[in-house]
Amino acid sequence: MVEEFYIWSDNALEAEWFASLDPRLNESRVQIIQKRGSNIQVIEDLVAYDRPDIILLDKEGNPVLVLEKTREVPTGHNVGQRVARLVRAAEFGLPTFFFLPFDARKHGTFSSMCTINVRLLRAMLRIGEVHKCDVLPVNWPCDADGELIVDGSENLRLSALIGSVLDSRIGKANDVLEVYEQEVLLELEFRENAYPPYRGLPKSVLVEGTSSFFSRIGIPVEENAKSLLKRKESLIYVMNMTPDKCKRQDPYTGMQFIYDYTWLRKGPSPRSRQKNLILHFPLVDKKTWIKKNPEDYKSKSCNWYLTADAIVLCDGIIYIENWPLHHDS
Repeated sequence: MVEEFYIWSDNALEAEWFASLDPRLNESRVQIIQKRGSNIQVIEDLVAYDRPDIILLDKEGNPVLVLEKTREVPTGHNVGQRVARLVRAAEFGLPTFFFLPFDARKHGTFSSMCTINVRLLRAMLRIGEVHKCDVLPVNWPCDADGELIVDGSENLRLSALIGSVLDSRIGKANDVLEVYEQEVLLELEFRENAYPPYRGLPKSVLVEGTSSFFSRIGIPVEENAKSLLKRKESLIYVMNMTPDKCKRQDPYTGMQFIYDYTWLRKGPSPRSRQKNLILHFPLVDKKTWIKKNPEDYKSKSCNWYLTADAIVLCDGIIYIENWPLHHDS
C-alpha cells in the first residue's frame, strides 16, 4: 500500500519539484501555505516564526519533514535570512534540510564567485544537536564556471536524504543521514581551515561582562529584571540601524539564532544558556523601536522576541523573560 502525503508549499511549481525527488511523493496532494491565521493548526505551528518552502505531512496530518530552498549563496550577514524557519522545524523535532549552493557565481555588473559563510553550517549542526533531529545543509552544486547545475543531477543527494527519512517511517534502517552529517562536518572543518575567522564571532558581536556593559552604555537595569545580571557575561549583537530604517527583520533576526546556538545554547529552551543574549541598537530609541517592531505574533516582527534575553535601545531596555511561541521538542 502506497503511503499518502500532503505537500504544503509556497507555490505549486516548487511542490511539483519536491514531489519529483522520491517516487513515494509523486501522487502527493498539494496545498498552498496561506498567510498566518489561515492554515490548519499544524501548519500554523510550523510557520509561526517564518514560512518555509516545503512542509510534508502524512495522511493523518502529522509533519514528516521541512525543506528550504534557495539559489543564492548565503554570504556575509545575509546568511541569517532563513534560519528562523529552520529553528522552528527543529523545535518540533523534524528532519530539516536547506538546499542551497555552497559556492556559485553572482551575476550583475560585478560578477564574481560567492562562497558560503560557514557559520551557517556550524549553526545548523548545533540546532540539530540541541533538538535531537537532523538539520542539514545540502549543497546545490555548480559547474567549473560557477553556474548552478540544473540537469537534474543536482537533486541526487537531496533525494537520497529525503528517501532515508521516508524509509525510516517503514522501519527500513540505513545510515544515509548519519554518513552525510559527517560529510558536512568535514566540509565545515575544511572551509574553516581555509578561512579561520569563521570559527569566531564577527566584529558586530562581542562578549562582555554584563554589569560592565550596562555601566559602559549608561543604562540602568530595572529592579524587576535583576535576573539579567545573574549571568556574569553577555553575548552582545550590535546593530547600528537608524530610527528611520529599523523596521526590518531579515537578515538580523536569523543571525541571533546563529549566535545563540553556536556560542550559547545548551538545551532546547532559550533559558538553557550560561550567558545572556542581548540585541543592542545604540541609535534607536525605545518608543520608535516598539512602534516599528511590536511584539506581534501575527507578523514577522515577533522574530525579534524569540530568543534574546533583552533588546537594548539608546534610552532603555526591553526585557524578555518568556518566549510564547517556543516549543520544547
